[in-house]
Amino acid sequence: MSAELRAAAGASATLFCASGELRNTVAMVEDLENVVGLAISLAGGAGPDQMLELQKLDHISQKILGVADFLEALGEGLPGDWRVDAHKASRRVLLAELGKRLGSPESAEAPSAPPVSAECEMF
Repeated sequence: MSAELRAAAGASATLFCASGELRNTVAMVEDLENVVGLAISLAGGAGPDQMLELQKLDHISQKILGVADFLEALGEGLPGDWRVDAHKASRRVLLAELGKRLGSPESAEAPSAPPVSAECEMF
């Protein structure tokens, strides 16, 4: 078996892994919504214009979940023998831990929400 074939991951597993990462991102956005809501409450509230702006966080979550659902649906319909080079593609991901998980989707467990510090890389 060539090194290229060994590096290839199942396309379906890769899409499910990416979907899981998106769902973890939604959890982070929801945490952010809670913090912003608390800050607004402690500051005495926000005006109508600010509230409309804050609704963008909810819209972001809905869009991310929509893409996650789309990727899962694509993965469910793919033949099991379709392979992709997830490792090569993951090298374009700037967050190291995220790239590592996406680059090896078949060996990764269901992604769990990482601690906030793990997603922040100083450069």
